[in-house]
Amino acid sequence: MKIGVIGTGNIALAVIRGLCTASGAPQRVLLSPRNTQKSATLASEFQQAEVAPDNQAVIDGSDWIVLAVRPQVAHEVLSPLQFRAGQKIVSLIAAVTLDELRQLTEPATDIVRAVPLPPVAQHIGPTAICPMDAEVAALFDKIGTAVPVADEHQFNTICTATATVAAYYGFLGSISDWMVNEGLEREASDRYLAALSQAVAADAAEAVEIGFEALITDVATPGGMNEQVHRTFREKGWFDPIHPALDAILARYEHDE
Repeated sequence: MKIGVIGTGNIALAVIRGLCTASGAPQRVLLSPRNTQKSATLASEFQQAEVAPDNQAVIDGSDWIVLAVRPQVAHEVLSPLQFRAGQKIVSLIAAVTLDELRQLTEPATDIVRAVPLPPVAQHIGPTAICPMDAEVAALFDKIGTAVPVADEHQFNTICTATATVAAYYGFLGSISDWMVNEGLEREASDRYLAALSQAVAADAAEAVEIGFEALITDVATPGGMNEQVHRTFREKGWFDPIHPALDAILARYEHDE
């Protein structure tokens, strides 16, 4: 398989690194020259990576095209390019719909949207894809977990959930600040919380089978420490802003589209 990548942002770099280090890596990865330093670095890291002279050369030399430019410049970058029938288009561009992509990449018609996260570079993390495509799902399963969804509203819902990552870090940062105030060194508190997060994430995988409420019940023994903290947060309305915040992000996605 020959994959071409238009764009050299952080997500594109993560996907390329993940694919080039996965089993069954692509035969060749053609890179956009848009950011010469980043493209050259990738080409030096991976023997299958090669910097193309221009974006049209990326398309001409590839079976699959990964689009990873910023939404603000998507039309400007893609409109002059000549795609061809039979190419598979995988778009990582937020807020550019399937209908818009069909217009921008015609005569190509095999188009899938995807939203990977930076940890795919280490072969972990979810990637939502829309519409369901077995080949694209298999590709992202090599570098994490593909999560196919039925339509673009569901896709936008998953994109919205990814906007909570900074809040996760803010929550952990606040706990770390408290631990430091109690006398721990910052390195020790951060190291402990990072390891705790990994352990909790491993347990969270069980939610697929039993749900998050069941996980809360498992750890929040009546009268116990976890139960007390969870109850305090709930009584203080700590969870109340979550749905309104997500509603606002979803509205941005659907308005932009």
